[in-house]
Amino acid sequence: MRVLILGCGDIGVRVGASLIERDWRVAAVRRNPNQLPATFESYALDLTDPDSFASMAPIQPDYVVVTPTPQSYDPAGYHAGFAGVAQSLAAQGWLRQCRRLIWVSSTRVYRESDGGWVDEYSPLNLDEPQAHAMVAAEATIRRAATATIIRPAGVYGDPKGMLIRRVQSGEGGATDAHYGNRIHRDDLSRLIVHCLLRDQRGQSVPPTLIGADHDTTPTHEVEDWLAAQLDVAIVRQTSSARTRANRRCRSTLLESIGFTLSYPTWREGYAASLTIRAASGQA
Repeated sequence: MRVLILGCGDIGVRVGASLIERDWRVAAVRRNPNQLPATFESYALDLTDPDSFASMAPIQPDYVVVTPTPQSYDPAGYHAGFAGVAQSLAAQGWLRQCRRLIWVSSTRVYRESDGGWVDEYSPLNLDEPQAHAMVAAEATIRRAATATIIRPAGVYGDPKGMLIRRVQSGEGGATDAHYGNRIHRDDLSRLIVHCLLRDQRGQSVPPTLIGADHDTTPTHEVEDWLAAQLDVAIVRQTSSARTRANRRCRSTLLESIGFTLSYPTWREGYAASLTIRAASGQA
């Protein structure tokens, strides 16, 4: 099997490395291909340039994985990074030959913001421009190919990640944020691979999957736990500078396809990250 990974960053590299262990061929695209493993077929391409996609036709992938990112955090950046990329990809004739496309979206697409539960069928947010761009991208991809949209919650797991660095420096967020879910980067990459292998075996793969762990602890409580592990005191902001997600994600469909999280809550995930951090001698 041959997979094409578009926007091959940290998650894409993990997916590709796992597939190579299973004797798949991996073609990977990013702006700076020098950062890709030598075992990948590497290509330099700007996903926001519509004319670049035609050069991917000779690859003839069996599967495509797309991990899009916003070009900036304003509405224009989300439109370019999600809706624009989806439109350019959907226009490619070679895409119709693929068995399945995995598009990595976000739980940000959901309308819920009052602490309620969401699942794969919950109403979507068409009012916020950034979320709307992501919803539009999902719809474009569904029309263009047999697709599975994975909507991960907050992805974490990097020992040098932002939350660990903030807590280590003594900075804490406000306590006005409520519920939230997360998924470890290892689990997200494993979920993508799991879906690809199921499809290869002829097993069903849902059109939409929430990628989230089983814990909805507010971020400020996670910070308190990290501060205790790192033996630091944190000073909190009085109010949040931005609106945080306030929803609880059900990810029960993962069990229906035989997928088990390696890190069912953030405690196991952050404990693993802190162990790696300590072993590497990071402050």
